[in-house]
Amino acid sequence: MSEVRIMDGSRDALEKIAGLRDIALTESAITVEGECIVRCPVDTGHLKGSISRKVCLSTGSVEGTDQEDGVKGAPEVGEAVVGTNVSYAPHVEYGTKFQRAQPFMRTGAVAAEPKVKQIFRNRLGQQVNVTRFEGETHVV
Repeated sequence: MSEVRIMDGSRDALEKIAGLRDIALTESAITVEGECIVRCPVDTGHLKGSISRKVCLSTGSVEGTDQEDGVKGAPEVGEAVVGTNVSYAPHVEYGTKFQRAQPFMRTGAVAAEPKVKQIFRNRLGQQVNVTRFEGETHVV
């Protein structure tokens, strides 16, 4: 008795789509990271040097520029996180009673948004929703 197998190629197509998404996600994280770094005020350079990214690829592996104890939390598959672990970063970003705000993370994310949308449009041929997280809340 002979066996007939029909292969529809869907697995290959899904893997290719996941690979393209991984590329778009990584490019987007690099873009956001760069925009935040450019806008970061510099005194000693420690804060600017601490801005990093983590990207969780479709394989579950995490890549990026994040140093040990850097960006808090691990992104889930298909997510990217850009941030800093410097304790005084929120004081610079939002200001204090004694210091005016010098936003660099939020303004960097906003500046990168059109570029991120274009990256996904170019890689996957579709629009993407961009979500910005602030602490435990997020803005779409």
